[in-house]
Amino acid sequence: MTVGVRRSVPSRLAGVLEALELEQPRVVAAADLDLLARDSGLTLSGVELGYQLRRLGWLLPLRTRGVWEFAPAARAGRLSAGDRHIELRAALAIDPEFPGVLAMESAAVLLGLARHVPEREVLAVPQGFRVSPALRDWRVIQLDLPEYASTQVEGLPVWRVEALLVGMAIRPAGYRDWANAAAWLPHAVEHADPVVVRSLLDGAPTTAHRRAGYLLAVGGRGDEGLVLVDGLAADRGPVYLGPRSRPGRFDARFGVLDSVLAAGLESVEP
Repeated sequence: MTVGVRRSVPSRLAGVLEALELEQPRVVAAADLDLLARDSGLTLSGVELGYQLRRLGWLLPLRTRGVWEFAPAARAGRLSAGDRHIELRAALAIDPEFPGVLAMESAAVLLGLARHVPEREVLAVPQGFRVSPALRDWRVIQLDLPEYASTQVEGLPVWRVEALLVGMAIRPAGYRDWANAAAWLPHAVEHADPVVVRSLLDGAPTTAHRRAGYLLAVGGRGDEGLVLVDGLAADRGPVYLGPRSRPGRFDARFGVLDSVLAAGLESVEP
């Protein structure tokens, strides 16, 4: 049988391909193919089976070694799905405990907040963790947040909305689309749990508490924002949200000088 152009299905591999078509995985690791080979009575290793399926056009190469993208019959050819997160899926297929989490602009898009897809996907990893060269095209930030800071979206680990706000407060330079953040910030703040925000800020510097409080306030929850700065010692100077060299608006309640959000905000709740 032939499906599409140059995509033959040898009879001995028909069971493997049938199983893949039923499951429709985005990526397939050598360990998965080991099991499929065994179930189909093949004497091939997962790597050997992977190379054969790749040669036939059913698997597509990835940068991550030992993992391939599955190209189902519905694509009628050796065509990639164009999944921007395919290498992260591959990393997770190799190691389900891989600690990378989609963060910053990538999280904002997957959470349905932002519409502007970043030029480079953003991955947050723990301090000191080095990602594989397969993810060299990604922007990686090192930031320690607890496991409960993430959720699952489309089968991928993604910062939840509270972690997004906290991440922007701790590492404002790590967010690269402040110009459009004002449009979605009220919606994000509305759905954020202030208790979780406070928990994620535990151990963070006072500057992060002040920025997070300011973000809650400009998003429409000024009282919750003020709770975050209650009892904090006075800072010697303003806490900057954005480059110091740019003019901005100062909010005395939080001691924040905002040069990135202010232009897009119509008003700030008193």
